[in-house]
Amino acid sequence: MVNFMHWAIVVDNVDPDGLNRVKVSWMGETETVSDWIPVAAPYAGDSIGQSFIPNLGDQVLAISFDHHNVQKVIAGSFWSNAANPPQTKENPCADLNSDGKNSLRFLKSKSGNMLVFDDSEGKEKIQVITADGVSRIEIDVSEKLLSLNTEHNVSVDAAGIVSIQAEEVEITGKNEVNISTDNYQVEAESGYKNNASNGISIEGSGISLN
Repeated sequence: MVNFMHWAIVVDNVDPDGLNRVKVSWMGETETVSDWIPVAAPYAGDSIGQSFIPNLGDQVLAISFDHHNVQKVIAGSFWSNAANPPQTKENPCADLNSDGKNSLRFLKSKSGNMLVFDDSEGKEKIQVITADGVSRIEIDVSEKLLSLNTEHNVSVDAAGIVSIQAEEVEITGKNEVNISTDNYQVEAESGYKNNASNGISIEGSGISLN
């Protein structure tokens, strides 16, 4: 079996058979287009695995196996002067391994959505950040904090029970806090207090105060 390696450019990635294959043209031979070539993945199984299809124009390495019939596989994609590696812009010192500590691992999608694993010493965190940067989920190890920040609405919908347990729970509504339910119950083992700068109104068909 003889192996040949070819630098190539992806010219088609819409596989008619839905197998995540691509067509390429060999670098320097733009008129020559290959048949459909499978793309190697670290994890691939029946309806499971990692799905990263090269974009049109990506530079890839194709390997040919000559074992009676020539077969080819795309081993991977590569960055170049024309296609620079991505940056998080969350940790400028670690981006592109500028500090030499190799502490960033992340995925950045075509639109800019990111999943970041930052292993910077003393600043370890995991981040999920939207492409527009206005919504993010962070697990900050050093600050011992899990946070969700967004400029949009947040919706939690569950068919079962939503349970919140903590030493203290604070709810602040800049304008209003509305609670709507069939039954409402508040229990306090020591004290219970309601404060209002204006008035308090209680309405009900029956009100019992003990």
